[in-house]
Amino acid sequence: MGVLALYLAITLVGCLVGSKLRNSEKNFSWTGKVQLVAIILLVFIMGSRIGADKSIVASLSSIGITALVITIFVLAGSVGAVFLARKLLGFNKEGMKTDD
Repeated sequence: MGVLALYLAITLVGCLVGSKLRNSEKNFSWTGKVQLVAIILLVFIMGSRIGADKSIVASLSSIGITALVITIFVLAGSVGAVFLARKLLGFNKEGMKTDD
């Protein structure tokens, strides 16, 4: 629970700093590079922790199948929801309003 509070606090501080910098006239071109490094570091650490856990490695095949099934259903549900919303709102495939 303490780690979750730490993550939320870091997120809150980042939001506050970002909201103050947004009104600035400066160009922050370096932020993209910082984000890329942070994401690479995050993925590396997550992979290391997963690889070090013997129970996760032992059940990797069942976890992979479950993740695949969930991904397929989420993808199908998202496509279906967009299709229905588009039809209900009267938009064609190009996003233009149709005249019915």
